Amino acid sequence: MRGRFGVEIPAPPQVPYFNLYALLIALGFAAIVLRLWYLQVALGEDLLAQSESNRKRFIRLFAPRGMIVDRVGRTLAMNRPEFVVSVVPAEIGEDDTVPRRLSQILQMPLEDILQVVGDAKQRAQRLYPVPLTTGVSLEVVTRVEENRLWLPGVSVSPQPVRWYPEGKLASHVLGMLGEVDAKELQTLREFGIAPGEYVGKMGVERAQETWLHGKAGGKWVEVDARGRQRREIEEVPAEQGATVVLTIDKRLQRAAEEAFGERVGAAVALDPRTGEVLLLASFPRFDPNVFTRGVKPQVWREIANNPLHPLQNRAVGSKYPPGSTYKIVTAAAGLHYGAISPYTYYYCPGALRLGSRRFRCHRTHLSTGFIKAIAASCDVYFYQTGLRVGMERLAEMSRAFCLGELTGIDLPGESKGTIPTPEWKRKRYRQAWYPGDTVNASIGQGFIQTTPLQMALVAAAVANRGTVMKPFLVKRVIPPNGEPIETEPTVLKQISLSQEHWNWIAQGMLAAVSGAGGTARAANLPGIPVAGKTGTAEDPPRPKPHAWFICYAPADNPRIALAVVVEQGGSGGAVAAPIARRILEAFFGIEPRREEYAR
Repeated sequence: MRGRFGVEIPAPPQVPYFNLYALLIALGFAAIVLRLWYLQVALGEDLLAQSESNRKRFIRLFAPRGMIVDRVGRTLAMNRPEFVVSVVPAEIGEDDTVPRRLSQILQMPLEDILQVVGDAKQRAQRLYPVPLTTGVSLEVVTRVEENRLWLPGVSVSPQPVRWYPEGKLASHVLGMLGEVDAKELQTLREFGIAPGEYVGKMGVERAQETWLHGKAGGKWVEVDARGRQRREIEEVPAEQGATVVLTIDKRLQRAAEEAFGERVGAAVALDPRTGEVLLLASFPRFDPNVFTRGVKPQVWREIANNPLHPLQNRAVGSKYPPGSTYKIVTAAAGLHYGAISPYTYYYCPGALRLGSRRFRCHRTHLSTGFIKAIAASCDVYFYQTGLRVGMERLAEMSRAFCLGELTGIDLPGESKGTIPTPEWKRKRYRQAWYPGDTVNASIGQGFIQTTPLQMALVAAAVANRGTVMKPFLVKRVIPPNGEPIETEPTVLKQISLSQEHWNWIAQGMLAAVSGAGGTARAANLPGIPVAGKTGTAEDPPRPKPHAWFICYAPADNPRIALAVVVEQGGSGGAVAAPIARRILEAFFGIEPRREEYAR
């Protein structure tokens, strides 16, 4: 081949196309072989497991919760089988097609369903079934099954559902259930609790969760490509939780709740000999059944926005100024430190003037001795006693009664209250402590705050002549296949006061109920001596005072110690004492008076 100027140009070499094609084919074949090796050898076990999981599915069966019964075996919480519609959020897709179909079938608002399943991002991470609604009818079950092809991730199964046969009775003792959250899982996962399960959120249900929960079971089933169940392969039976026996007396609890009516407050009764809680009631109450099926958003908003806070356990978690019921502590401090004797008299002109301030009494008592001071609740007598004792020693005696401290009751949400000291006031308010502060504290006003449970312990301490027993609610735990576990009574405090001084305090409390000038005559029982103390506690800015009454009975052989507080109820003798009387009547089996106790 010649170029433009006649120069010979050699021809281009022939490309060996066959060899190039052969090389490419060899490289492709090698890649396929390597890929097959990677899939079958390197990832063989993982892919086999994924293949099996596509063919098999484990359906978790929740364990029936253990029963909760009262001290003699009467049922407070149990289970009953109901059809539950559950959904696996990860399997329903990112759009809202399935939730919309479920909304029509279940007659359930779409927003409620979306709140359960979450948004698209949340759904992808939730691979476990979560209950959507409980207690559905057979008609609804049939409609779900008929639409199975268009409802991926949705299942219907019979499950044990918590049921409280008495509704609101003892609601703050029993508590409620709710879906386990991420924080709870950190501690509960080791007990076999998985995402999507319901656990105790308050009360005994929460405190005894690890006993009550039981052990979940389940079954392996074979499913097709659409996730439809073909056959059952294997079943692992669930194990029911333990039975929890409480110290509560269901009959006494009902009497207290009926006597309270629509009032707001709390009542606590103890066996002073052991510390067993015979009743523990907080008002207003709530129905724990509304939480067992997953509380509806509208219902939750109504509860959360209720200004009376029905979920608050006022018996152990609310703090109130104890008013004149605290005079028992002041009296004990005065006797113990020698500030007064049982024969000390003070003159009550109806008020005590301290500097430029005038601290009034609710009436003019004139010459007043120790027993009369307790029975008639003379403020001036205890003003003088408190000033002689001093706040530091008054606080020391308060702590001996377990005020300002946690009692350690086996129930969550307990408050320790407030017992002030000069140092406490300096740290809290950066102010000095004044004699007027001591005057207010000596009658349970000012900075002092206590819980109803603590004031029941004050009454029990007098009944026991100084021995304060630790309060407890769980009497016995009975595992499904094990020996019962008993709770042993424990001494919490021992107050250093002579037997003679305790007897004087007891006489004053007895005179308050049965004496001619006593403030608690509304609590007097025929044939059974009751020793008590009323209180009318101001609590600004609330317009009306709280009504208090603490007592124990029989006074000569105490079997029950009781505290009642009615928020903004007014006079303790007129409001709290009659409620206490109704509780005592139920305890001793006395036919109640005909007058109305509730309003």
